[in-house]
Amino acid sequence: MDKKKYKVAIVGCGGIGHAHMEGYNKVEEVEVIACCDPVPSAVEYYKKEFNIPHGFNDIDEMLRVAKPEIISICVWHLLHDEITIKVANYESVKGIICEKPMAIGVEKARSMVNACEENDVKLAISHQRRFTPGWIKAKELVENGEIGIPNRAELRVKDGLLNWGTHSIDGARYILGDPKPVWVVGAVERYTNKYERDTAIEDSCIGLIHFEKDLQFFIQSDLMDNEADAGKFEIYGTEGFLKITETEVKIFNSSSNGWKDVHIDLEDGDVAIGGNTNAAQTRELINWIEGGNKHRGAGDIAAETVEIMMGIYESARQNRLIKFPMQEKGYPLEEMIKEGKLELESKEKYDIRGFLNRENIDEDLYSKLRDDGLSHHEAMKTVHDQN
Repeated sequence: MDKKKYKVAIVGCGGIGHAHMEGYNKVEEVEVIACCDPVPSAVEYYKKEFNIPHGFNDIDEMLRVAKPEIISICVWHLLHDEITIKVANYESVKGIICEKPMAIGVEKARSMVNACEENDVKLAISHQRRFTPGWIKAKELVENGEIGIPNRAELRVKDGLLNWGTHSIDGARYILGDPKPVWVVGAVERYTNKYERDTAIEDSCIGLIHFEKDLQFFIQSDLMDNEADAGKFEIYGTEGFLKITETEVKIFNSSSNGWKDVHIDLEDGDVAIGGNTNAAQTRELINWIEGGNKHRGAGDIAAETVEIMMGIYESARQNRLIKFPMQEKGYPLEEMIKEGKLELESKEKYDIRGFLNRENIDEDLYSKLRDDGLSHHEAMKTVHDQN
C-alpha cells in the first residue's frame, strides 16, 4: 500500500526556507504544495526554484486554499509565536516545524505549546542538529558510560545567545538527556544598538546554568575570536571528556590513549542545516503525528531552552541568581533596554542579519546572482553590498 503523502506549506521564502526544502526533497511521504511570503518576488522565485504549484502573500488565504497538513515556519524570530498559534488553529494542520529560537520570551513559547496541544497539532522546533551524526554519537557515548557521570559542559558561541546559543544549549541538553534547569547566573553587555533579524541582542554574555543532579553548563557568547570554536562544545565527566561538533566527536578517557577521533559513518547530505538533518526531523514529526514516539525537538522541550536563555538575561537584569521556573515572562533584555540599564556608546541601530531583508532590493540582480549559482545568503549579501 502506498504511503500517505502529507501536504506541506512553507511560510517564509528566505534562506532557512531553502534548508527546509532540502529536507522535504528527501522525504517520500511529503509533497510541498504551497509557499507564502509577504514579498511577491520572493514567492515567485521560490516557487520557480523548487517547482511549488501554489504561492501566496497572505497566510489566511494559503490555509484556506491549499489546506496544508504540515507547515514549516521560517520567518524571523518575533513572528514565530503569532504564526504558530494562527496555523495551529486551522483544521487541516496536523504538524508544525518552527524555526529557532522558538520565541522571544517564556510566555510566548508556552503559548505556542498550549495552542498546539489544544488543537492536537504536533509542534517541533527546528533544533535540527539533534539529528546530526556527531550529536547522536556523543549521546550514545554518554549513555554507554564512556566518560563516567557527566558533570559539566562548556559552550562557546557567537552572533548572539538567541542565534547560535540556542543550538548549543539545546544540543548539550539533548546529549545529556534533557536535564531540568534549577538556577542560572548571567552577565550581559550591550554597548552598541545591535539587532539580529529585528530582535535586540547583546554584544556579549556569559551564563552559568545549574541543572538537576549537579550538572552545570557554562556558556559564553561573542567573548573570543571563536570562529573556529563556535558551534563546538565540550562535555566533561568523572571518567573522561568529549569534544563535539555536528559531524565530529573526539574522546579522552582511560582507554583512548589521549584524544581520539570517534568513527562516525557519514553520508552525503550529513550537514548541520538542511539535507539529511532536516529530512530526519520531518520523518520523526510524521511518525509522531501517526502515533509514534514524541519528537526529540518537541515544543515543550524547546520551551525549556528558551527559558534558560531568558534566565541568563533576567539574572543580568536583577543582578542575582534566577531560579526556575522563571517569574519574568517577557524578554528581559528588552526590559533592560527600556529601563536604561544598558548604556550605549553608539545609538546607531544595526542588524547583523540586515542583509537578509528582502524589501526594496534589486530583484533583477538577485535573480541573476542566483541563476549564476550563488546561494540565497550569498546573493542577498551581494545585492545589499552593492546598494
